[in-house]
Amino acid sequence: MIMTIKRPRKKPARQPTPINDKMERFCQEYIKSPDNQTDAAISAGYASGSACKRASQLMADPRIQERIAQLMQQRNKRTKMSADNVLRRLVDMLDADIADILNEKGDIKPISEWSPIWRKSVAAFDIIDIDGDTRIKKVKLLDKIKVLELIGKHIDINAFRDRVQVDVNVSLADKLASARKRAQQGSIE
Repeated sequence: MIMTIKRPRKKPARQPTPINDKMERFCQEYIKSPDNQTDAAISAGYASGSACKRASQLMADPRIQERIAQLMQQRNKRTKMSADNVLRRLVDMLDADIADILNEKGDIKPISEWSPIWRKSVAAFDIIDIDGDTRIKKVKLLDKIKVLELIGKHIDINAFRDRVQVDVNVSLADKLASARKRAQQGSIE
């Protein structure tokens, strides 16, 4: 007697369905402001009452994650920005010497004499006009502490992060031993 064993048929791999237009709009809006998924969902046309939940669901979808990664890669290529470029500019800002923009008397030099990093690092100017002679009175520079913090975050040294260590691997035996000890001491928490 010959027995034949039927092997179960493998179901063909199901191709993921492509994202729809609304999902695409969410991805486009998200890369404009990656700090706020809810705003991206609202801008994409999702109801504001459920936008937070919907944004969370969308961000958990591998198709959405892949599309956002593609869009960010395209943007970085278009803007010629990379992680190295950002870090290099932050370090340049941090290392800029104030003496580069001041003359021997301590007055501010004309902007044409400033190095490019200083011209790019100014947050604001106060300019005065005395008898037709325009002069810079005050220069507001970027916050170097913030630049340092950004560098720290960029290279993930966690220098500015509060650290809390939590052991989530407490076994049942450990919990029982701790409970017995508390019971013996008469303290119930």
